[in-house]
Amino acid sequence: MPNGGPPPTEDKKLFNFYWFGLFMSEVDPKIFKEVQDMNRRGFIKVCGTMAVASMVDPSLFSHVLAQQQDGMFQAYKKALLVKADGTPLKEGDIKPHVNYIFFYPHTATPCYLINLDESVPPAEVKLRDGKSYRWMGGIGSKKSIVAYSAICAHQWSYPTPQYSFINYYPPHKPSDTTKKAGIIQCCAHLALYDPKQGGSIIDGPADFPLASVVLQEEGGLLYAVGVLGKDQFQQFFDNYRTELRQQYGSTAKARELVDKCTVAEVDKYVQAVVMC
Repeated sequence: MPNGGPPPTEDKKLFNFYWFGLFMSEVDPKIFKEVQDMNRRGFIKVCGTMAVASMVDPSLFSHVLAQQQDGMFQAYKKALLVKADGTPLKEGDIKPHVNYIFFYPHTATPCYLINLDESVPPAEVKLRDGKSYRWMGGIGSKKSIVAYSAICAHQWSYPTPQYSFINYYPPHKPSDTTKKAGIIQCCAHLALYDPKQGGSIIDGPADFPLASVVLQEEGGLLYAVGVLGKDQFQQFFDNYRTELRQQYGSTAKARELVDKCTVAEVDKYVQAVVMC
């Protein structure tokens, strides 16, 4: 984040907009220079407009982020995370190192929600071709909550109601095969991903990192707003067309975009959680 002191703290509104400007500078450093050059009125007007717009509709923020990420970010419907009873999911509901499942951005595309129980800073996620993109880290009061697509980036293994080969291995339960813990591992072909590093590849045959779900917290509520990383959804729908039609009734139903995501512990959705 660029250097520079905030405006006087007695002007709370200006102070808050300043830090919003700094946040946006993570997306594009030129924004910070423009912020420094603005007068007070212009600064509040621009940052205020951007802040309000991003809360009402994340498309403005998404557009800027997509430019910075070289097309690796895709905005989808803003979807509220809720519990099984339909009430909003709160940070305190997410137990540390428990693997939760929800479906986003489509009705049929599963994702994992994990509280890593420690601050998870932003990271540069590297691709095999030498390119990289910026992952913004965890959210919540401890910056410990992360979310990822639960579709393996290798050959699209995913959790079904019957079984799941791709799972989170908490620190106290390392893999019997790789002896690693604190990872997301797919037992289909031993693809390993790092949830503390934006889903980066640790080992195995995957060509791409695990895509992350971009989360927003507003007024104590948690929302999913987009996906960062290589989009695997088309391959997923193509590969599992028959299975998804059987489960959801039609391909159109499976592909519907959601605006609400029910969150549940994985072992309450999946009959057999396969650990290896």
